This record gives sequence, C-alpha cells and structure tokens, in this order.
Amino acid sequence: MKLKIQENVKMAGSTRDGGSDDGESMKISNRKVVMDEKIYVAVTKRDLESKSSLVWAIQNTGGREFCIVYVHQPVHISIPGARFHEHKLRRYRKKKKRALNNLDKYLHICRQMQVSAETIYIEMDSIEEGILQLISQHGIKKLVMGAAADRHYSMKMRDLQSKKAIYIRREAPDTCHIWFPCNGYLIFTREARRREILYLEGTSSSYLSQSKITKGTERVPSSSMAKDDVGNQVALIEAEGAKRETLFEASKREEAEKSAIDAIKRAKESENRYLNELKRRKETEKALKEAKEELEKMRSESETRIAESSMVIRELQGDHCVLMEVLRRLGDEREELKIKLSKLSKLRSKREGEEVSPSRDPELPQYFLCPITQDVMEDPQVAADGFTYEGEAIRCWLDSGHETSPMTNKRLIHTSLVPNLSLRSAIQEWLQDSSSWIIEPDPLFVKDLIKRGLKSLEAN
Repeated sequence: MKLKIQENVKMAGSTRDGGSDDGESMKISNRKVVMDEKIYVAVTKRDLESKSSLVWAIQNTGGREFCIVYVHQPVHISIPGARFHEHKLRRYRKKKKRALNNLDKYLHICRQMQVSAETIYIEMDSIEEGILQLISQHGIKKLVMGAAADRHYSMKMRDLQSKKAIYIRREAPDTCHIWFPCNGYLIFTREARRREILYLEGTSSSYLSQSKITKGTERVPSSSMAKDDVGNQVALIEAEGAKRETLFEASKREEAEKSAIDAIKRAKESENRYLNELKRRKETEKALKEAKEELEKMRSESETRIAESSMVIRELQGDHCVLMEVLRRLGDEREELKIKLSKLSKLRSKREGEEVSPSRDPELPQYFLCPITQDVMEDPQVAADGFTYEGEAIRCWLDSGHETSPMTNKRLIHTSLVPNLSLRSAIQEWLQDSSSWIIEPDPLFVKDLIKRGLKSLEAN
C-alpha cells in the first residue's frame, strides 16, 4: 500500500512540474476511450417494443459498437412428458423462437443505421436480476434501458415509470452510466462515478489511515521539510481529484443542457407537427362535411327527378293506352264501314238492274253524327253539357281522365250519361230508308282525329 501511494505522489508531482498539457491530453484520451466503449441496450419481450430506445441510443450516445441485451423469463416445467407440460414446453419454444426473431430484427435496425451490433441472450426468472448479473459479468459501463413502455409516454413524464427501471437505477453499480429514454425522449440519466475518482478517494483514505498507523509504529522524521513534502503531495492529489471532478461535473452539466435544448427543440417540432396535423384534420373534416352536404343535395334532387319522371311515364303510359284503344276502335269501325259499303254497292247495282226510277234520298241530318267521331251514332248518349255523343266515344273520353266537355271544353257538372232513345229511333228509320247515302270515312278525317288526340295528350 505504501508503494502504491508513492507512485501516486510521483504522478502528481510530474503533473505539477510538467504543466497542464499532459493533463488535458490524458483527459481527451480518456474521453475517447469512454466514447469508444460498447453501448448496451436492454430490450423487452414485446415485438420491437424497445425500437425507440435502440434508435435513441444509436443517435444520441455517440457509440459505434452496440450490444442488444435480452433477459428471457422461461416457462417452468416440473414433470416433462405429461400432456399439460408438453403444452408448456411447446409454448416455451415458441416464445424463445419469437424472442430470437425479435433480436434479429433489432440487429437489422442496427445494420440499417450503419453501426455494428451483437446480442446477449440469457434466461432468468427475474429480468432485473438478469440485467444486474450481465452488468457485473461483462463490466458494462454504458447501458440504455426504457423508462417505461412507449404506450405509457406522456409530455408530463419527468421520472421513471417502470418498476424494473427503478430497481436497476437503485441497485446497479456506480461505475455504470445508465440512460432511461421513452418514446425517443430522454427521461432520466444516472451518471456513473469515474474509476479514477473512486480510486483516488480510496487511496486518500487509505493513505491517511496508513499515516495514522505509521505514526504510532514508525519514527517521525526529524526534518520539517519531509512533513511539508508529504502534505504538499497529499494536497496535490486532492487538488487533482477535485479538478477532475469539476471537469466531469462541467461536462455532465453541458451534456444535460444540450439534452434539454434538444428536448425543447423536439418538443417544439412535435408541437408544430401536431398543430399542422390538427389544421389538416380540420380542413379535411370541413371538406368532408361540404362533400356530404353536396351529396345529400344531389341525392334529394335525383330522387325528386326520378319521382317526376315516374309520374310522367305513368301518364304517358295511360295516354298511350287510350290512344291505342282509339286507333283500334277506328280500325274496327273502318272495317265495318267497308263491309257496309260493299253491301250498299250490291244493293245499288241490284236497283239499277231492276230499272227503278231513282228518287232523291233525304240528306243526312247533322245531329245524327257524333261530335267526336263524326259518324252516324248507333248508341246516342246525352252528357251533362246537353250534347249527344256516341256512347262508346264519350265513355272513352271520360275514362281517359277528361272532366270537360268535348264541345265547349268546360268542366262537366257530372259524368253520368242518359240514352237518347228518340234520336236512336230516328237514326234507325233514316238508315232503313236511305242506306245508300252511307259514306266511307275520309282518311283525312282519321288523321285529323289522331292529331286531335295527340294534341290533347300534349296539353295534359
């Protein structure tokens, strides 16, 4: 112990005599060693749950070599061979395979970010104890561990939320520097105590205790110069330790300020992204609302047009049926008239053969003709307007929906018809007396009747 103290004293003296350049170079070399140390990242069993922690470690720790640590909790199998425990064994193998696949995915992320990485896989009942065992076995100096699951992250999160993280922060060795991020944000940092400081503190305390012991057993130097040299050496050791501790605290404060600035910057960026996303969402909702209103308007208009079209189609179908019925009846009447004309021509030729002196038949009275068909009426019927019509023609007029008079175009009081018996008798007598005066309907009359029917349909 005394030899080790003397070597430390010589080192302090050489630092004092040689200047501060050697100290600064030693500090820079130590810092490079620290930066070149391997960074260990503890991951969880969920699929890529710790992806944000790994990405944060690669982007913010400055390391170039990483080691992904995973502690698997095995399934206990007491009696292998039983059917129930065979199910447990299959589940254990399935979980282990899933964990190894996840480790491969983490390694793929490291390769994508162009850093070298390896994995450590152990099985223990307690994840916390497994991480502590790995720290002690591998001498881990830099560790990244999640402060909580990403789904539990919030902007107000200022301390650790995971029980495992709290346990590791409390029980891990002081030489291990631990970062606790969550969802890409640094939540807490547990600083490590440097070995030089611990060693100097241990050597100082041992030196003082050793000096106290040697005072009782050895002879005190007679020269006061020797006492002053020993005191100066101890003071230099303490000053060097204080200087290193001050520099370490300054670097730690600088890193903390940088982390705080980065956190504020990320918070502002997140806030701006949130505001932009909220603005886009409101614009999208407004556009959707307008499109929905326009769609409802178009739907109502289309339904109205469909209803109107259906009504027009029904009316046209009714009018078409009426028109076809009228044309059919006109055709039947035309055939009947042709038959009658043939009979009349036969009678006329017979009379001419008998050389009967021709007598001028009376002219056809106009009131024998139907106002609608302009044909001699067979079944005269009196309507509410006082005019007499062919029964079939006036019924077809009323059945097609007309409630007005065909002659006056005024609204009828009622739609009842009364047979005109006296007119029917007169028409029958005239037909018997002058059957030769029946004239075949003019085709122009038929065309005119069809035009009148089409005009009435267009008017309706």
